[in-house]
Amino acid sequence: MERDGRITTLNWIINIAVTILFIYLAMRGIDDLTGTYKIDETIRNTKELRIALEKYYQLTGDYPELTKPGVNLNLHLLDYTDSKGRKISFAEIYGRKTLTKTYGSNSIIASNEVYDIQNFEKGSKNGGWNYNYSQKTGEIHPNLPEDIYIEKINWNRQ
Repeated sequence: MERDGRITTLNWIINIAVTILFIYLAMRGIDDLTGTYKIDETIRNTKELRIALEKYYQLTGDYPELTKPGVNLNLHLLDYTDSKGRKISFAEIYGRKTLTKTYGSNSIIASNEVYDIQNFEKGSKNGGWNYNYSQKTGEIHPNLPEDIYIEKINWNRQ
């Protein structure tokens, strides 16, 4: 009788260990999938933003001041009327009223803050966007560390 009790206990321990291992592997797989989705979306958002910046530049001859306080939450603050009376709206060109956020992680919150930076290697890597406005280049990159996801991405080369 005592031997049957030990076998039953051992079976329960093995079942619990296998279940925990299965749950761990399933959660890791889900993290991999969501990480891949976040990478793809960040790259897509970066491309959309760059296209809008170039279209705005072609119409106005200047890049928009995305680093101006409040602009990330209200792109209509960048509306511009040219000498012919035409309204040029970055929000309309971009197709959004607010700047998209970069995705976060356990240590970094999702953010659409924009930082004026000239050396992209020296960014804070705490979310948001690094944008070279002061030198009027229009260059913009996600302000994220390379190891935010399992796949290491050099965001300054994207």
